[in-house]
Amino acid sequence: MKTEETTKLLVNRIHRIKGQLDAVEKGLKEDSMDCEKTLLLLKAASQAIKKFGEAYVQEYMDRCFSENKRKPDVEHIRTAIKAAFFL
Repeated sequence: MKTEETTKLLVNRIHRIKGQLDAVEKGLKEDSMDCEKTLLLLKAASQAIKKFGEAYVQEYMDRCFSENKRKPDVEHIRTAIKAAFFL
């Protein structure tokens, strides 16, 4: 079951991603844009989104399978895997 701590960690990841994307936007708007720094920020944001997706899918699977009192069926597993690979 999702705990408040897990929710807080996921929300914190989102805030970091927003900060990185804000910095990319700021870099694009500046006349003296540092291309290397902007690219590094973009890469970091991309990786952070991937990690967030992995953490969220893991939480989704844990919660959904634990709420389901019986063994998870194949369709539930397929849905979770599909969600993980199409982020």
